[in-house]
Amino acid sequence: MSNYLIARQLFLFTWLFALPAALISQPCGPVSGPNKLPLFDLFNQNELPEITLIADFDSIKANIRNKSYVLGSFEVQLNRKSCTKLNVRLRPRGKSRRMMCDFPPLKLKFFKENLDSNGLEQFNDFKLVSHCLTDNNFSEDNIKKEFLVYQLFNQLTPYSFKASLVKITYKNTGSSFRKSTNLGIIIEDSESLAHRNGCQVLSNKVINLDSLHRKHELIASVFQYMIGNADWSYVMGRNMELIKFTDNQIVPVPYDFDYAGLVKAPYARANTTLGQKTVLDRVYLGNAKSHEELTEIFRFFKLKKADLLKIVEDFDTLDSTVRQEMQAYILSFYEIIESKERVENEMLSWVKKK
Repeated sequence: MSNYLIARQLFLFTWLFALPAALISQPCGPVSGPNKLPLFDLFNQNELPEITLIADFDSIKANIRNKSYVLGSFEVQLNRKSCTKLNVRLRPRGKSRRMMCDFPPLKLKFFKENLDSNGLEQFNDFKLVSHCLTDNNFSEDNIKKEFLVYQLFNQLTPYSFKASLVKITYKNTGSSFRKSTNLGIIIEDSESLAHRNGCQVLSNKVINLDSLHRKHELIASVFQYMIGNADWSYVMGRNMELIKFTDNQIVPVPYDFDYAGLVKAPYARANTTLGQKTVLDRVYLGNAKSHEELTEIFRFFKLKKADLLKIVEDFDTLDSTVRQEMQAYILSFYEIIESKERVENEMLSWVKKK
């Protein structure tokens, strides 16, 4: 074993025993079974998985502008009697949310050897969407609506991130607060997403737009238009993972939907450069330039209409009024694509200006 690994293990051992006794959880054991289990699958064992994160969150918030990791502990409760506990590194992530949120979204990076010793696959890089605002009523609805957006995109394509709505207890080793419990979203590791689809993650996000897989680019960009999200870019690689087929065609996979009109987070701002007056205004940022190019994709979306609406309807942890507003917003998209004139004048108007 290298000196680096020995030093790190000694540090982990010392750090964990240095935690205040009240913050140390009950013992947790490895996942049983002969095959390695994806960490994300642990979140599917309960309707609302319960997770505990222990770290110096004061340090994370104090270093909000940089990408320095803080060492922490991550525990997921499997049932009343068992749980899995892992070492994890945490740092703030995102751009606008990082600066606007009372509590920032996080990047969670697990130690691969720690995952392996716990019977888990070594995909170790996850995104966590935090509650953001201290106002719990606003935060819970925002989280639930953004989680639903991931479910909607899952319905359209397997080239989409798995997301799990989780109940997170943050235990702070700093002094600003001791414990806080909030809803959050954990988003699948991009390598895991690529692996289960027989693809590779593209590390270089500066791409030729012609290399995008035509069908999957259309699905992604029309979906973004449907939910009213203008906070993304192929060219800038903004809020977009890129995975590559063996023939080098690239599939765009969107994430982070808080600026979408369907979510309407209270801190979201319209992009006036794109002509938005409010975040409810849709802007099409895809590559299609005519109604004819979109006809087949519109047909696909129409076939999925009932399924998409049902996902929202069935999510009864959201108030019925909120679900009806979300359904109405989705239906307004379907009204647009039923009219060639509206598609040309409303949806493709920004494309013609470029």
